[in-house]
Amino acid sequence: MMSNKGISPLIAAVLLIAFTMTIAGLMAAWAQSFVSGQTEELTTAARESQQCTGANFNIDSIKTNSTHVSLVLYNNGGMELNDFDVFLTYENSTAGPVVQTVKNAYGSKLPVGDMASFSVALDQSIEPPLSKIKIAVVGCPNVYKERTFS
Repeated sequence: MMSNKGISPLIAAVLLIAFTMTIAGLMAAWAQSFVSGQTEELTTAARESQQCTGANFNIDSIKTNSTHVSLVLYNNGGMELNDFDVFLTYENSTAGPVVQTVKNAYGSKLPVGDMASFSVALDQSIEPPLSKIKIAVVGCPNVYKERTFS
């Protein structure tokens, strides 16, 4: 006589439902943390974008010599500008483009309607010539001006 050993269909159904509910619970926890993380990132990006609404400036003059770049900037926007990061690009014949970054180059805030005059020291270890300058507002990376030199 043959004996069928195994679990009853009722126990199998209960185990299947328990397994499914466990997987669903894990998926729900992951989805909740994922969505809250994405929401936080978007909120931060929107806040930064909103803070920079009205930020604008013009380059009044750029003068270069062998050791420095002198800049005069005018805040013609609708908000005070925190400071400026300056990116100097050199067209190095052996290494290709080399970028020198000067963070917080002005060192102060620029009120609406005011002008800022400051200079940035050129990195003497980088082979000239200077080919491009990019000036960006600190805290507003999408507010910048670029000039190229020939």
